[in-house]
Formats: sequence, structure tokens, C-alpha cells
Amino acid sequence: MGIPPAMQSSPVTAPRSSDLVGTALSGLCMVHCVSTPGLLAVAPAAASVLGGFHPVLLVGVLAVAVTSFAPGFRSHRDLTVIALALSGIALLATAAFAFDESLAETVLSLGGAGAMMAAHLRNRSLLRATAA
Repeated sequence: MGIPPAMQSSPVTAPRSSDLVGTALSGLCMVHCVSTPGLLAVAPAAASVLGGFHPVLLVGVLAVAVTSFAPGFRSHRDLTVIALALSGIALLATAAFAFDESLAETVLSLGGAGAMMAAHLRNRSLLRATAA
């Protein structure tokens, strides 16, 4: 006998590991945002290396977001997840491209990482509820 249909999880409704990856990366982003100003104060040469990397990181954020939120939205249709994700991406993009090594960049990045973390956690929670 196979697995009963009620016990099988669809790839769309099952909680996605990409949400865990997105949540972890959002947390790492917050640690980076908080620690970078201190590192830059003691090592000015690191500014060019750490500051110019944000646009590259944003590409990774977008890739993880698409692999998490597109299938999740097809399952739960929750617009709050999409709103949080779009807000997070907008804040991160503004920080990466409009501000350079400033308090505004750090604040926007922290807000964007927080919004992305909330979106991933909500997406995962909704997918678990849909799969149950």
C-alpha cells in the first residue's frame, strides 16, 4: 500500500526549506547590519569590500524570495506575505543603491531584513496550516 492521500504533502502546500533559508539569511543580514559599522570604525579599508557587496546580496535575496513566495502564494493566497516581501525588497534595494555606508543604509537594511524574515515566517506558517 502507498501513503494515504491525507498524509502526502504536495510540493506546493508543504512548508518549503527555502523559507528556512530566507529566514536564516534575513537574520544574518541583521547581524551584518549591526556589526558592519563597528568593523568599519576599526578597519576603514573594509568599507569598499563590505559596502559594494550589497547589490550582489540583493540578487540572492530575490532568488530565495521567488523560490519561496511564488509557490507559497499559489497555495495560501495570502497578500500579507507578498506585501511584507515587496516592502522588504524595496527597503533593501533602496539601502543598496541609494545610500552608501550611512546610518540610513543600516536602518533601511535592518527594516528590509525584518520584513523579509516576517514574510518567510508567515509563508512557512501558512503552508504548514494548509498542509495540515
